[in-house]
Amino acid sequence: MAASNKRQVRLGQEWERLQEVNRDSDHVRVEPMDVLPGRAPEKYKVTFQCRGITGVETSKQPIYGKQHEVQIYCHADFPTDVPWLQWLTPIWHPNIEHSGQKRVCVNKAEWLGGMALTDLCQQMFEMVQYKNYHAELTPPYPLDGDAATWVREYAEPKGIVDKRRGIFVDSLPFYKAGAAERVSRIHIMPVKSQSAGGSAEGKKIKFHSSSESPLEPDPRVVEERVEESVKGVSKETASDFVPCPGCGANLPPDSKFCGQCGSTVGSTSRRVRFGD
Repeated sequence: MAASNKRQVRLGQEWERLQEVNRDSDHVRVEPMDVLPGRAPEKYKVTFQCRGITGVETSKQPIYGKQHEVQIYCHADFPTDVPWLQWLTPIWHPNIEHSGQKRVCVNKAEWLGGMALTDLCQQMFEMVQYKNYHAELTPPYPLDGDAATWVREYAEPKGIVDKRRGIFVDSLPFYKAGAAERVSRIHIMPVKSQSAGGSAEGKKIKFHSSSESPLEPDPRVVEERVEESVKGVSKETASDFVPCPGCGANLPPDSKFCGQCGSTVGSTSRRVRFGD
């Protein structure tokens, strides 16, 4: 019973913060799905209204779309395991599968290190815009090989996208001007990160496609590791590109992290990076 109550508290906190996103963003909408009476939402549909690549022509030219949807399911092992994600609309990105299960690359260690659903939504928003991607055949490896090859061999040479040169598909901000200062975050007990002679528990999220294993609420509950909720802010940056402190890449001013090396941008920003 105690574990169930703690999980419901965490789910309630996540929903409060996602409602802040609905208030504070012009380009992101979060809708709860299949909510059970008297319980916090466990499943969401998130809509990103920004320019993204939904596919490529036979000529390799990109096909653009302006509305993108993903489903988030906080399964029974949430929050000790990252939520399941299913991309619902056409997508073309090295770290999101464009066919099959349509998984999204997320680092479990970073999730347990302090991410909330709001952070996850912002990460995916910047992925759609190609502010954040990893197409090289190096750890963490691309999840979609076809899209990664297209980025390396066509899009970057042609100047269609290139995060190193600050070439993105779209530059719309996740939050309205000034709204990020009011955003609250959940802090989870940190886990050990990778170090010399050790390893971190970083991996792609566990996922089931809607056709193979429907994302239905699960009655099982697990003990979660949640500390007291705390308020956090992220500094607004200057209008020019900001350098990544880890690799020196030019990043847009609203970025919270470097999509190339995963370094934090700004002392108050949360570290977010792709998982292997």
